[in-house]
Amino acid sequence: MKKHFYLILIFLLLISCDSSENDRQSEPEPIDFYKGMDLSFLPEIESDGVVFKDENSQDIVDNYAYLKSRGVNLVRIRLWINNTSGLYNLNFVKDQALKAKAQGMDFLLDFHYSDTWADPGSQDIPNVWATLNITSLTESIKSYSQNVLQELVLQDTFPAIVQIGNETNNGMLWPLGQVYSSSGENWDNYIQLTKAAIEGVRQASPASQIMIHHAGIENADYFYEQLISRNVNFDIAGLSYYPWWHNNDIDFIENQLQSFATGITQKVMIVETAYPFTLNWDDQTNNIVGLQNQLITSYPATPAGQRTYMLRIHNMVKSLPGNKGIGYCYWAPDWVALS
Repeated sequence: MKKHFYLILIFLLLISCDSSENDRQSEPEPIDFYKGMDLSFLPEIESDGVVFKDENSQDIVDNYAYLKSRGVNLVRIRLWINNTSGLYNLNFVKDQALKAKAQGMDFLLDFHYSDTWADPGSQDIPNVWATLNITSLTESIKSYSQNVLQELVLQDTFPAIVQIGNETNNGMLWPLGQVYSSSGENWDNYIQLTKAAIEGVRQASPASQIMIHHAGIENADYFYEQLISRNVNFDIAGLSYYPWWHNNDIDFIENQLQSFATGITQKVMIVETAYPFTLNWDDQTNNIVGLQNQLITSYPATPAGQRTYMLRIHNMVKSLPGNKGIGYCYWAPDWVALS
């Protein structure tokens, strides 16, 4: 029997601080600050029979409509190339893009350029490209990126933002696109692949903004300096920030973020963040966050603590110099335990 779970609502309560009821009912206006969610898990969770409930314990019939009504204006969806489970493929992304469009939300496409999870410790080249040399791989990533965007444009759901790789601190499409290895530091292939992917996206969807994604705020300045000095044409620096992985001294992190934003001309977004509302277990799976010392001292793992954390993220990004902060995205608020 499937359990019923509440959607993470503390994030949504935050959003209401920034817009009145009348604002939400007025005519749509261009979005100048994103309050987003990565909802990549949602279709498979819904297919397992999970029913989310609102703050009044009422069943949510349409999760996208509910989130829109609470101020969410951006949906981030990951794209894998050919996972054996069939998850997160192009058809999956197209379906989610249509749901976002139906609610007037913007859409952020997260290219992983892999058949599975891509992050700083794992950037597995997809099987279909595994035997290619750097020349053929460059041609393939450009063609693939262009074809994906053409499909989305054809159904009138072009992404407002396209993320070229996921947490690419150490490049992507390993081993050819790996930056750091036992032989040293080599940016050439990663830069070549990134430029090709961007070119493919821009040919099919010139209105889409290009994001490059780095996990963590510390040391991000060096990473983006390499891209900028090599003439990578991107619009947004997308950063991950999880206190248990990226330093739980949030005052230090805020100072780092201010300094980082001052040093680049591109816009800045915290494209992945999250915070627990409890340390309790609801199943027999180990929690990523389960210890008090993983938390920010002044933000307990309670609904109120989670809300305070998100308010801090909101204000950190909103107050960046030169209006460079364009928003944030909560990662996987729909990812719940079920049985």
